[in-house]
Amino acid sequence: MDEGAGDGDGDRAASVVIPAHNEEAVIGRLLTSLTEGLDGAALDVVVACNGCTDRTAEIASEHGARVVVVPEPSKIAALNAADEVAEGFPRFYVDADVVLTGRAVLDVARALEEPGALAAAPPAHLDTTGRPWTVRAFYRVWEAVQDANHMPAGSGVYAMNAAGRARFDRFPDVVADDLFARNVFTRDERRAPATDAVLVEAPHTLGALLARRIRVYAGNAQVAADPELSRLPGGREPRTPWWKVVARRPALIPAATVFVAVNGLAKLRARRLGRRGRAVAWGRDETTRSPRGAQP
Repeated sequence: MDEGAGDGDGDRAASVVIPAHNEEAVIGRLLTSLTEGLDGAALDVVVACNGCTDRTAEIASEHGARVVVVPEPSKIAALNAADEVAEGFPRFYVDADVVLTGRAVLDVARALEEPGALAAAPPAHLDTTGRPWTVRAFYRVWEAVQDANHMPAGSGVYAMNAAGRARFDRFPDVVADDLFARNVFTRDERRAPATDAVLVEAPHTLGALLARRIRVYAGNAQVAADPELSRLPGGREPRTPWWKVVARRPALIPAATVFVAVNGLAKLRARRLGRRGRAVAWGRDETTRSPRGAQP
């Protein structure tokens, strides 16, 4: 069901799909940032409210976004429902709790016009301000590993042009939608242009970080266990392991102890979930859903 603020037109610079489950504290902040730096361009913004019981849909409509209502709280259902009504390309898939400027959208859209480009993402800035030293240490190593592997994953934003989106039909029912989307493409088909960084909130507690990593490993295992998804080209590319990254940057050794401990415990707990036959549940970090800086 579309409760949008009116029909769009064919002159939009890009379509932006935002799955949102009870995001009233942060959705306004994102929608406001998407208007920055557009220089007269317009975006087709679709907010897919899935299982919402708060003011997410109302706030999205107030900001001029079109709203699609999905009864169940499911990110994948939201992505697919919004895809059905999104009007153009390139198409961006954006988590509701990040901050992404319209300028970055336009720059990424231009990168997707390059020959051979099928998918792209802006750079990410991970905000660890005020977090415990353990969380800050973990992400020092995490960011170094991501950079070494040219992987803008984890930013909460990825985009595809029409040819890239034609690589698959609907989003599969997996927790790690960003991993799936990245693995659809080879490194040569992905772009990461220099532009405004998307602001990503790091977990505010060590417990929240651990819970996030458990979901990551459980989601990765879900993709790896699928006969079709495990054969996607991007997932078969060689990657630089964390220990090689740290060996090249000895200053990271103290932080690496936290990185190893958190990931080791997260892997163990994710494997236990798998052995017990428990379904992988999509979840989110509630510590990043803060009204601070939000504009309802």
